[in-house]
Amino acid sequence: MKINIFFFVSNFGFGGAGNAILNFLKKLDNKKFNIHIIYIGNTVYKKYLPSHVKILNINNNFLFFKTFLSFFEIKKIISKKIKHNKNNLFISNIHYSNILTIIFLRNLNKLKIFLFERTSLKELDIFFSISSFVKNKIIKKLIKIFYKNADGIYSNSKTSKKEFINIGLKSKVIYSGSISKILPRRKFKKKKFYKLIAVGRLTKQKNYELLINSLKLIKFKDYKLYIYGTGELKSSLKKLIFKNHMEKKIYLVTNLKNKKNIYKDADLLIHTALYEGLPNNIVDCMNYGVPVIAYNGAGGISEILNKGKFGELIYKHDPDHISLKIDNFFNNPKVLQKKILKSRSVLSRFTNVNTTTSLEREILNIFK
Repeated sequence: MKINIFFFVSNFGFGGAGNAILNFLKKLDNKKFNIHIIYIGNTVYKKYLPSHVKILNINNNFLFFKTFLSFFEIKKIISKKIKHNKNNLFISNIHYSNILTIIFLRNLNKLKIFLFERTSLKELDIFFSISSFVKNKIIKKLIKIFYKNADGIYSNSKTSKKEFINIGLKSKVIYSGSISKILPRRKFKKKKFYKLIAVGRLTKQKNYELLINSLKLIKFKDYKLYIYGTGELKSSLKKLIFKNHMEKKIYLVTNLKNKKNIYKDADLLIHTALYEGLPNNIVDCMNYGVPVIAYNGAGGISEILNKGKFGELIYKHDPDHISLKIDNFFNNPKVLQKKILKSRSVLSRFTNVNTTTSLEREILNIFK
């Protein structure tokens, strides 16, 4: 009998978690598993889902506590689905959903539970308002209480794994697969004009304001920056760009359909996020041979760039410091170009096939 697998993500929107889940949905062996995806509201990924994946869409009109209230329906659905199958696994993603998963579903006898943490736990030490401060403190306490009741806890970096150990929880690393195939080694050409990129949701976490303010200070002027992403800060970022008279230098691009178009002719990625898990955009840069300058925020940035051997790490959230790093690249691009080519030695760990194999191994072991 096949194993029932239920992936749950409350917001199945564009981003690292969404891409990771989509890759697992595509690559898991449907001869071994009945694969389901549960999400709340709509998703941009629906048209990309394989036909064998069963969609369980939760629609509600709640303005507040949407995920919490949706779990009453989720529990009913799962209880019915597992009734005639002894091997069932619920895979939750992101801390608040993970906590609710344990609270609502742990008492179902025929259900195993895996919890995935997609960002650094240090995210919960960063807040942008009093309400987010209170919420983060509560979540952090609840993680310590409830995560120990899971059948498996997984993170997507060794850094996050260590964070779990520090609070007394065991965790294993399963990287997010973002590479379908390893591309040929890139050949660099001399350029007079450079295409800079930043990739990720337009949120406070990504700290694009710092990037824009840093670009104001650079001496080299023959460049354009393309910020690829969607999110709630689109309007305010547009205003900041116009305020600084940079509308002919910086462009917000919301059409993200083709990854190749983002990376194939890019010359430099600048990553300023406050915290991450293990960012797919840096893995993609490693594959496409795009040099990287990245803030060493909470999460696996230093791990993925091998402590600066594969790219330039930034240790200050300071526009003057970052602008200097960018100007250094323009003055001598070969330094970072050589570094990113060294990263090809570790690319295989991030392929869809290898990461899915790791997850399959964990699933089959839990049902032995």
